Amino acid sequence: MEENEFYKILVQRYLDKQLSDEELELFVQLTKEGKLDDQLLEAWNEEAKISDADEMDYQRANQPKPLWPKLAAAASILIVIFAGFYFYSGTGNTLNSITTVNAKHDAAPGGNKATLTLSDGSQISLTDAGNGQLAEQAGVKITKNADGQLVYAIVPSDTKELAYNTISTPRGGVYQINLPDGTSVWLNAASSIKFPTTFAHLSQRKVELKGEAYFEVAKNKKLPFIVSTAQQQVEVLGTHFNINSYEDEGEVKTTLLEGSVKVSAGNVMLLKPGQQATLGFRSAGKIKVSPANIEQAMAWKNGFFHFEKETLHSVLRQLSRWYDVEVVYQVDRPDDEFVGDIPRGVKLSEVLKILEFEGTHFKIEGRKLFVIK
Repeated sequence: MEENEFYKILVQRYLDKQLSDEELELFVQLTKEGKLDDQLLEAWNEEAKISDADEMDYQRANQPKPLWPKLAAAASILIVIFAGFYFYSGTGNTLNSITTVNAKHDAAPGGNKATLTLSDGSQISLTDAGNGQLAEQAGVKITKNADGQLVYAIVPSDTKELAYNTISTPRGGVYQINLPDGTSVWLNAASSIKFPTTFAHLSQRKVELKGEAYFEVAKNKKLPFIVSTAQQQVEVLGTHFNINSYEDEGEVKTTLLEGSVKVSAGNVMLLKPGQQATLGFRSAGKIKVSPANIEQAMAWKNGFFHFEKETLHSVLRQLSRWYDVEVVYQVDRPDDEFVGDIPRGVKLSEVLKILEFEGTHFKIEGRKLFVIK
């Protein structure tokens, strides 16, 4: 039998859940080596052709444009990326079929969604606002460009009034903004950033962050850039870094990609590129520094979920924020661990098909995701 034909048979047996333990081990190894990519992609595309017509119509009418267009194609190779995912679950058992999900109850992936709150308290939906000028205040013009990004530009003015704006993303939303100093910020879901509309006449560039954001800070040696969260402060001159400060994660993670940053809480630590500072909410302000997993820290910005020995609770917290669903545990499996990458541009049911393993199933009802037997 030719190698290619053998690979096709192996993939089909995987899809039919007929692999023996020895075949499963071989399948996972070949997948890791990329030798089954063509066969898996062909099988996935074939499955897509016979999808329910009503579900396809519903998705066309309701699914938003992918945030990262280049990654839209990644959804079609979902099974390739995650073929060995369940291999790392605590039970080591193979996948079962997910509980049937009606298309109307499925959850579409997130997209560009945010709200701008001006200094006077008025709000502008950046999701619905057209391109062009949105507002002008305190000598600053606020516009939305053709790429959907928010841009602040100083206009001639005699005012020295200091005004603050807040950009907030809902669950299932992300947004990019260019601050008045040229710094670029990418906000993850369920996050917000508060900042002055201009840094002129200030001794520092200070912003307040809730949730998660990636920063590419414009260099200015005379004006340090400071990111303040509820637990810590990060001071930089010009650098690239990511901060994850979600309250339900129980810790703040600051990951440095380029330049240097000073992280301050109960103690002060200076990070070098490739390092990560971790501050537990109950650690009495003590910051720990360790080598960073850049791929994991930047996965959300690059359009992926990246799991490395993640617990079920950790995985579902991320899905909850991105798909805007409430997770309800009717059963729990605290010892299971997950490894792999999943594109963020696919609907929730596709992700759950991959996560499901022997003894645990998922059910979607409205905006609730149930973990069931």
